[in-house]
Amino acid sequence: MSFPTRRALVTSLLVSSFALGGAVVAAPTAGAAATAVPAASCTVTPSPDGTSVTISGEGFTPPRKLNDGESTQDLSVDASGHFLLKRFQKNADYTVLAVNEDQPFAFVNCKVVKSDTGTGTTAPTPPGNDRGERDKGRTDGRRAGLAAAAKNCVNSPVANKDQSHGNTYWQAWQQAADRAFDNACNKG
Repeated sequence: MSFPTRRALVTSLLVSSFALGGAVVAAPTAGAAATAVPAASCTVTPSPDGTSVTISGEGFTPPRKLNDGESTQDLSVDASGHFLLKRFQKNADYTVLAVNEDQPFAFVNCKVVKSDTGTGTTAPTPPGNDRGERDKGRTDGRRAGLAAAAKNCVNSPVANKDQSHGNTYWQAWQQAADRAFDNACNKG
């Protein structure tokens, strides 16, 4: 789901909740903390062959809907608050939406995890798709390569990895930075 679409959805949910009665906020007591409802979560795991994704969630109260930015479908949430489904749509941002206004966790954005084909374990990846990360890495890397060449043609660009990006971004960044540096310094 694109950021503007998600923002419009969240804004409309908030406006409708305030229009229908307002919200009361109270500080939790010590007893309330012990009986707090666990947070709901949703994960998207691509298949090893890249042809589908498995979407799973826990901590939800039914009824719920799944939104992929273009369509919304009903989710089958069991009595323990879990759901599991397989979709053949890839590269989408999934969000679990509440159907009733009194449900906790009105919307929960699903996090993408990368499956490890060797061990079956999963490792978290930053939100967003690989194409967007790759394109941003190329743009930022090109700028860094040109800036390094403008200073001198001796020291090639080095990435400042203090920023939170995935491997796709950093690989694209390094390739674009090296290419821009080499071209600007007539090394290529």
